[in-house]
Amino acid sequence: MSDWSSQLKKYINAYPPSNGEDLRIMQEDIYFQLSKVEGFEVLRVEQTGKSERQVVAACISTLKDPFFKIVVAHLWQNDLAYDNEWHVFEEHELGTVLRFVTWEDAFITGEIWFDRKKGETDS
Repeated sequence: MSDWSSQLKKYINAYPPSNGEDLRIMQEDIYFQLSKVEGFEVLRVEQTGKSERQVVAACISTLKDPFFKIVVAHLWQNDLAYDNEWHVFEEHELGTVLRFVTWEDAFITGEIWFDRKKGETDS
């Protein structure tokens, strides 16, 4: 977690937080991009009002590793993130989370949580 915390502090201190339209567009983009990929179901995407995680999404995925992380990283870097971005995958008892920060003139931070239990139990 220290890598995430240090990266977050670096960008939060260097750029102002995004708000309003930028956050709404990020919410819509996360929903749209993940919903169009087979093996993903988006349950919700919402704003939190917290600078360390402005947008939080919850998804279900039936994809298994390593394909899961390849697909999510590709989607994040090519279809969601601004030109500047940093992200990390973390495993938790509740699932896999992609923590991210992306910035241009301002930053957006967030988490996309994936419940992968269904995919792990498939034969």
